[in-house]
Amino acid sequence: MGKIKVNRYKKMVRTMLQDIADRFRRNSTWEIIEAYDDKRGQYLLFTDGWKEDIRDYGCFMHIQVREDGRIFIRRDGTDLDIGQQILDTGVQKNEMIIGFHSPMMQEWSDFAKA
Repeated sequence: MGKIKVNRYKKMVRTMLQDIADRFRRNSTWEIIEAYDDKRGQYLLFTDGWKEDIRDYGCFMHIQVREDGRIFIRRDGTDLDIGQQILDTGVQKNEMIIGFHSPMMQEWSDFAKA
């Protein structure tokens, strides 16, 4: 996989997550924390807030762009279908890993295996 394509995927994923973070900020009282590591291809979104006296803190989106050019969706805690959004940019199914699917489920899909 060429470095140019990997860098394009990193930029695309980062832009998507920045847009999602901005959208969540407009519609939520929780703080949305963005954590991006372009060098290692790690892109994460976290929530931090309170619902009455219970703290809600955690990662709701984690995507990794691997150096082999595969996009690894490790966590999608939204109803936005980020996988389809990535496919809509032209990424092929065999370049995307759905990490929250079990290994058995991955065997039956058209997506890349972890």
